[in-house]
Amino acid sequence: MNNTNDIFNTEFSRQYDASNKRLSPIADNLHFLISLLVRDLPRDAQILCVGVGTGTEILRLAEAHPGWRFTGVDPSPDMLAVCTEKLAQRGVAARCDLIVGYINDVPPVAKFDAVLCLLVTHFIQHPERQGIYQHMAQRLIDGGQLIVAEIGGDMAAPEFDERLKSWTAIQELTSQQQKSPEEVKALLNQRLLLLPPEKTAALITGAGFSLPHCFFQSLLIYAWQAKKASSAA
Repeated sequence: MNNTNDIFNTEFSRQYDASNKRLSPIADNLHFLISLLVRDLPRDAQILCVGVGTGTEILRLAEAHPGWRFTGVDPSPDMLAVCTEKLAQRGVAARCDLIVGYINDVPPVAKFDAVLCLLVTHFIQHPERQGIYQHMAQRLIDGGQLIVAEIGGDMAAPEFDERLKSWTAIQELTSQQQKSPEEVKALLNQRLLLLPPEKTAALITGAGFSLPHCFFQSLLIYAWQAKKASSAA
């Protein structure tokens, strides 16, 4: 994985939620759909959040499901510091364990009913990316749910530059700074590795999951749901 600690430092972490609030219509839709997909999990479900950041997904699910327990892992101690404060403020910290590190720092015991990995995997260089799905499968019970969202797309496709115009508008809204599509594309190349959606689906399936269902798309953001096959390691 790229070293993202230089990005998610103290200053960035403190401003992260305020910046993302400008994109709340997109985030609210994504999290609403996630809440529907996981609503039938057991009353005492164990949830693993990979790249948990400031804890948005934990807070949304913990309040709706008071019996669920959460494990969050993130390589940025600054992001987790903000997450810790928010969990304490909302009174759910006692049901949450936070780990500074990566998914391989979570004990590889198949005990989680669901794994959420939201807007993380695009930081991982291919072919290393399949490894994160394998790690998630190892930590899920048979039939456990994977929910993953990432920025994706085929940057070599002729139509990508046209789609990039809308993505540039989103980046301008978030940063409150004027940007050109060329600048945004260069930043995507520098910081992220975008894969065509069909490649991501193939990586998920290859890691021992059912054929993933793409349940959400907003510009370059895609989200999938899949279940761990009983034969997965």
